[in-house]
Amino acid sequence: MRISKFFMTMITALMVIAVFPWLARAAGSDANADLTSIHQGAGALSPAFSPSVTEYWVKMRSSEQGFYTSAIPADSGAKMAYSMNGSAWITLPENTSTGYIATNRGENKFQFKVTSADSSTIKTYTIHVYFPSTNDVDLSDLRISGTTLSPPFAPSTTSYTASTVPYATSSVSLTGVLDDPAASFVVNGTLGSDGTPFGPIPLNVGSNTITVRTTSYDGTANKTYTITVMRAEPGTNAELSALTVSGNTLSPPFQPYLMGYVLADVSYATREMTVTPTAADSAATVQLQVNDGGFTTVSSGLPSQPFALNVGGNRIQVKVVAEDGMTTNTYTMTVKRKNNNAWLSGLDVAPGTLNEPFAQDRQTYTMADVPYATSSLTVTPTLSDPNATVYVRANGGSFMLAASGSPAILPLTVGSNTLEIKVLAEDPSEEKIYTLAVTRLKNSDASLSALTVSPGYLDFSSQVTDYSLTVSRSVPSLTVKPVLPDSNPVAKIQVRVNGGSYVPVQSGTDSPALPLVSGVQNVIEVLVTAQDGTTRVYTIRVSQAGTPVLTKLVMDGMKVRLTFSEPLQSVADATYFSVTNMSRSAALSVTDLVYTPGAAEAGFTASGPLQPGDDLEFRIQAGAVSSLSGETNAAVSLKVVYGDPIQQMQRRLADLDTDHDGIGIREVLAYLNSPYGHNDLNGDGQFTREDVAIVLKQVGAKFVSPQQS
Repeated sequence: MRISKFFMTMITALMVIAVFPWLARAAGSDANADLTSIHQGAGALSPAFSPSVTEYWVKMRSSEQGFYTSAIPADSGAKMAYSMNGSAWITLPENTSTGYIATNRGENKFQFKVTSADSSTIKTYTIHVYFPSTNDVDLSDLRISGTTLSPPFAPSTTSYTASTVPYATSSVSLTGVLDDPAASFVVNGTLGSDGTPFGPIPLNVGSNTITVRTTSYDGTANKTYTITVMRAEPGTNAELSALTVSGNTLSPPFQPYLMGYVLADVSYATREMTVTPTAADSAATVQLQVNDGGFTTVSSGLPSQPFALNVGGNRIQVKVVAEDGMTTNTYTMTVKRKNNNAWLSGLDVAPGTLNEPFAQDRQTYTMADVPYATSSLTVTPTLSDPNATVYVRANGGSFMLAASGSPAILPLTVGSNTLEIKVLAEDPSEEKIYTLAVTRLKNSDASLSALTVSPGYLDFSSQVTDYSLTVSRSVPSLTVKPVLPDSNPVAKIQVRVNGGSYVPVQSGTDSPALPLVSGVQNVIEVLVTAQDGTTRVYTIRVSQAGTPVLTKLVMDGMKVRLTFSEPLQSVADATYFSVTNMSRSAALSVTDLVYTPGAAEAGFTASGPLQPGDDLEFRIQAGAVSSLSGETNAAVSLKVVYGDPIQQMQRRLADLDTDHDGIGIREVLAYLNSPYGHNDLNGDGQFTREDVAIVLKQVGAKFVSPQQS
């Protein structure tokens, strides 16, 4: 059969040469001694034929009758001859088979000699021919996939141990190459194919024995090769050797035995990240779970698919399942994606309200004008996200940190004010600014807190605008000293006398001398103009007289000082002066009468039963004092209350405590409802809530509520 196929091939080649003769001849010169092909059927050439390669090997089947071949020279004019095992050269025409050549069992050496047409070149091609015996049962090669044999394979060695394969290798394939391709072999009892991988051969954990039994072509011989393959136990290592996160770092630094980590907060713009876990054992399986969304398998040592981050806290878990499928470790990382919420959920102001209803996305507001007395506004911003930060400022000043839901006080200037509330989101790249426009009206207060004259005395009250004053004929002029309240430093003061021109006066400063005209009533006007233009005029009507008139009585403790309108020439004895405690129906003694000639003052000491709040009546008889002009005073009766306002209040509260259980709200209410309950206690010349606060501070630790009726 093989010979017939060979001859068919040769006939086909000859037909091609006959039809296309130019294909059979090389384009080279007559010195060409190459072959273009070698045809042989006894076995495949190794390596594959190439004109430039001159040495080859062929393994024959033992069932062949012998070696045979043919060849085609590149130049049809070249001559060919062959020799087997050193025999004489035999001429071989082009495309002519050698026919079966006597071939030794074992190694043979066949040669083609090509002589160029001009005989200048001789080239020899050598084929090493191996012709096995019919009883050859050896393997020429034996390989197991994924492992190596120990000792290295040798045809005469029949027992081998393969290097251990990992647990993941559940099967192997075996490739056996017969020394005689005509022989046969079985692997674990199943027929194998020469030079072709056999498998899969399943492996158990531990030791596995694979047998290869060969049978010679003539059936007279057998041989058994034994290979022991160890399959490793499954790994129990469920640790990572490395763990990294895109754009972030782990805290603490990664350690295989540490299971918990915290990542640095990321910005709101960071919407996703990747994790790269590397298993210490490449056979382990790595799984990833984000925010309890279920575990999915990821590749060890490679970045995971990007996963989304929620705003706020995120939990990332990496679970490592060892090769045994039972041992596991779970590494947990937490990371916070910052919020970009820079909105307010509420905004309140006091005093007053916003003109526009608050809405989160409305950032500009106005409110009604506030009076001058409102020197500050309390702003209470409430954050939509408690992790944001809020700041406030007024009129372009520095922003001050505020607390969500807590009031922040911002000062107001007279006129237009712009208040700003800045919200920085947890991610500080996002901010919102809310603005509030409010106008603080100008001050309308045109009152004075004090007004004094020199010389002379005024019993001043800020709400009383008309006064009368008598001075000596020897006083040619007066000065006035108007004082503005501390709460109203911006009003303007002007003074004039007898309808003349107004002149400005600074608060707390004496005016220029105001000349008096004898024989007429002089009118001094103090004009106060408030910031908003409101005016008030305080009028002092001044008369000159030679008769001494009591203008002022001051009691300091038990010392009494009397001031008259005229300088005094003489003072009568103490019998002209009397003091009666009307509250206790008791007369006080008068002693130590003193005065200085030429001065307008006299004084004495009073003694007797006396307490703050007692009503006193002072009487001065006519003729008690005389002026430098010799005129004497008229009889005077003057009633005063002993003690300063605070002392009087405390005494009266004590008197009201009839049940002796301490000062409580009942006594305070009784005091405030009494005729003397509206006294000026803080010295500002008027009764205000500040005075009420002083009264309320007298309430003791025991709070006494009014009796229920």
